[in-house]
Amino acid sequence: MMEARSFPKRFLLFISSIASTYSGKIGLVLSISLILTAVFAPWVAPYPPRAMSGVPYSYPSLSHLLGTDDIGQDLLSQLIWATRGSLLIAISAGLLTALAGTTVGLFSGYYGGRIGEGLMRFTDVVLVLPLLPLLIVMAAYFPASIILVIGVISFLEWPQIARVIRSQTLTLKTRPFVDASKLCGMSDLEIMFKVLLPNLISLVLLYAVFAAVTAVVMESGLDFVGLGSIANLSWGVMLYFALARFAMIRGMWWWFIPPGLMIAIMGTGFILIGYEIERVTRLRV
Repeated sequence: MMEARSFPKRFLLFISSIASTYSGKIGLVLSISLILTAVFAPWVAPYPPRAMSGVPYSYPSLSHLLGTDDIGQDLLSQLIWATRGSLLIAISAGLLTALAGTTVGLFSGYYGGRIGEGLMRFTDVVLVLPLLPLLIVMAAYFPASIILVIGVISFLEWPQIARVIRSQTLTLKTRPFVDASKLCGMSDLEIMFKVLLPNLISLVLLYAVFAAVTAVVMESGLDFVGLGSIANLSWGVMLYFALARFAMIRGMWWWFIPPGLMIAIMGTGFILIGYEIERVTRLRV
């Protein structure tokens, strides 16, 4: 119970440590701004994203700040709503990657022996699989969907977390507080997830953030070349339609530059947070 009560306090202290530097503040501001944009998209967007609200191929104006596409849909509204789709992919892939990698790493490091070696050999096999080519092949042979992209990215990214968590678990399990937990009658699962995991949470968050950035970039790349799911609005889908409907040839920079900038902003915010997590982790080692 003591570990469970102290975890929220440790997490808040960890967030305050990230926000203690200039780059950490920028990362948090960028990331939180995107999250708020996604949450309040129905109230922030001036028009429904799929509504034909203007003249096709309109230039930016007071009524349409980023102009309209080839069928008169407001591009600013699409950009705002696309934040939801891109954030969904980033956060889902990051969480799934962290969950799978942490679980495998904890079990492998804590038990060791045949269980640990078997899990690590499977991890090594997955680790050498090429991410982008596999995504392209699966997108070409299976119905395109966000779930497919999230699943493939999570499946291929978790081995990196697993290897790091395993090495740290091997070190932590020799500490006196683990022996004390065993003497108190705690089970192996309780020790792994209530005693060891709170001491590894910074590493888990670090690799989850990097996995989230990878997911957004990969999904946008697939959408841009036409192998993604265009049914769900995202920044990559906006770039795909800008290419397919000749926005670049027409010089309609307001169609393809803003989605690219949003991808860069999300990546910058997440990576800055990731660097700060790494700094805090290094200081505590």
